[in-house]
Amino acid sequence: MLKMLTTQLTGKFQQIQEKEEFAIEDAARALAQAIVGDGKIYVKGFGEMKALEAEMLKGKETLPKCFRYKEDVTLSDIDRIIIASRFTDDEDAIVLTEKAQEQGAQVISLSAADDSDDPSKQQADFHIDTKVTDSLLPFDMERICFPAVLTMLYAYYGIFVTVKEILSEYE
Repeated sequence: MLKMLTTQLTGKFQQIQEKEEFAIEDAARALAQAIVGDGKIYVKGFGEMKALEAEMLKGKETLPKCFRYKEDVTLSDIDRIIIASRFTDDEDAIVLTEKAQEQGAQVISLSAADDSDDPSKQQADFHIDTKVTDSLLPFDMERICFPAVLTMLYAYYGIFVTVKEILSEYE
């Protein structure tokens, strides 16, 4: 089972690398602009995706100017907010995306989109599809292992290393 899980996870990571590369680069550029300018980067995770908040704010490697988003924060057009949810149709994530954009901030969304033409996916300025829409492994007449947090963190680290690369060019 472990080998099957590894194979499935590797496949999801490769899908993100191949299909989300441009979205990751665009999101990283937007974050780099906030970092070198006067902007701030906020992060908000919903459900299990709160793991992104812990990683971005308390992890070993953090980006500068990162803050946990709180309801009383007023965003501006120089700010960026990263919103992570399991799926693109998460109601709380959609409401926050709309609120942030009304205040002028650019929104980076990390979530999984199903195969249908999901209009909520288009709401964020930059959307990175985390690719996990169903459990990965068959087990006793059901499917198990829904590693949404793992693929979300992989997508985030794709953004992180790209931001670092961009910032190194400024120095």
